[in-house]
Amino acid sequence: MAGQIQPALSLRPAAPDDADRAAGLIYETMGTLGDYLLGQSNREDVLRVLAVLFRKKGHLLSFQFTTLAEAEGEIVGLAQALPGADLWKAAIGLVRACAEGLGFGAAIGLAWRGLPLVLEPDAEAGEYYVETLAVAPSHRNRGIGRVLLEDAGRRAGELGFPICSLSVMLQNERALRFYQREGYRIDRKVTTRLRVAGVQYNGFYRMVKRLEVLPADEKGGPRG
Repeated sequence: MAGQIQPALSLRPAAPDDADRAAGLIYETMGTLGDYLLGQSNREDVLRVLAVLFRKKGHLLSFQFTTLAEAEGEIVGLAQALPGADLWKAAIGLVRACAEGLGFGAAIGLAWRGLPLVLEPDAEAGEYYVETLAVAPSHRNRGIGRVLLEDAGRRAGELGFPICSLSVMLQNERALRFYQREGYRIDRKVTTRLRVAGVQYNGFYRMVKRLEVLPADEKGGPRG
């Protein structure tokens, strides 16, 4: 059972200058799949690539779609979320950001390696999709993930989305139980077409949660 939320916890939109710390949190959710997709063989190089990408707009791993959790001035968690209808455009944006930040060759490699995953049905139009949810290992079991997830659901409701969705790797049973406790249910099981030696990824559970949508006069506007 999660412990008490620390009183100093606060949420804020991410900025490009948060890239180095955010990269480490994002990497926690990727593992060997991230190594493969980004074409790197060690953690330091993957973190470098993630930081470069994070600073750019318009794609899945951008600061633009990121909310940070801070405790006593330290970034201890993050959530990345966007409308499901924008997911394909954001995936293409990731390749473009890679080309701008790392070169055309790196972008072609990312596109080729990631193509099987792009074809897998993560999210649908009319949903708000949580791409990444990460909490620093030193701050887990304190309710931070729940706060970030609830914040994403609140923003989804304010924007008029009736459903929040996300994906959980099949082997991540701990995360699966967490999302189930938070009201998400398994919509479908997707077995990946990706087959790469050494990559510990065999597919994911697509999970959804129906939200309470606010009346039009109570909705907030989209984030800039």
